[in-house]
Amino acid sequence: MAKAAIVYVGTADGLATYSDPGNTGRWRRVGHTLEGRAVQAILAADAATLIVAVAGEAPLASTDGGQTWSTAPSAEADSLCAFLEAEGPLVTTAHGPAHWKGDHAPAPGAVALALLAGRQEVLIAAIAGGTAIVRSEDGGATWAQATIDGALRGGVTTIVPASYHIDYAWAGTDAGQLLRSEDRGRTWREVGNEPAPIHCLAVVRLESSS
Repeated sequence: MAKAAIVYVGTADGLATYSDPGNTGRWRRVGHTLEGRAVQAILAADAATLIVAVAGEAPLASTDGGQTWSTAPSAEADSLCAFLEAEGPLVTTAHGPAHWKGDHAPAPGAVALALLAGRQEVLIAAIAGGTAIVRSEDGGATWAQATIDGALRGGVTTIVPASYHIDYAWAGTDAGQLLRSEDRGRTWREVGNEPAPIHCLAVVRLESSS
C-alpha cells in the first residue's frame, strides 16, 4: 500500500499543497501560499522542510510545510541556484534532480525527464513541446508512448517520481493540470487542477507519528 504523502505544486501564482486524507486516492488542494509569486523550483528534504526558487527573489525556506517562510540559508540557496543554472539535461529522481548520465541521449525534444528506481529502472520523458509522454525501460535506447486517461491540457512542464512508492510518478502542465501515474508511467490520469501554469513539483512521504 502506498504511504501517505504531500505534493507541493510550484505554479506561476505561488505554491499549492495537495494531500490525500485517509490515503484513499482522493487528492485535495489543502493549501496555497506565496500568492502572486512564480515558484520555479522546489527542493524538499522532507514533508515539512523545503526550499523554493521564486522569480526575481532570493530562494526561500520553510520548516513548517510552507506555512511560514524566510530567506534560505546560503548553502541550500546555492544548491538550488546551481540546479537551475546547470547546463545539459537534468533528470528528476525520488531524491532530487541529477545530471543525465545515460548511455543514450534523452528522448528527442524532451522538455522534462524523470527516473523511477527499482529492479528495472524506468525513464519517463515529456516530448513534442510537452504534448506527449513516453517511457523507456532500456536506458533511453527505445521509447514507448504512455496513455493519458482523458485529454492532456497544455504541455507537460515537469515530471517527478514519488518518494512514497517506486511505481508512482507525478506530472504538471502549463495549463495547470496535475497528473499521476501508478504503473511506472504507462498510464496517467488527472488528479487536480491549478488556475495557473505548473512549473515544478515535489512529492514527499509523510512520516508516521507512531
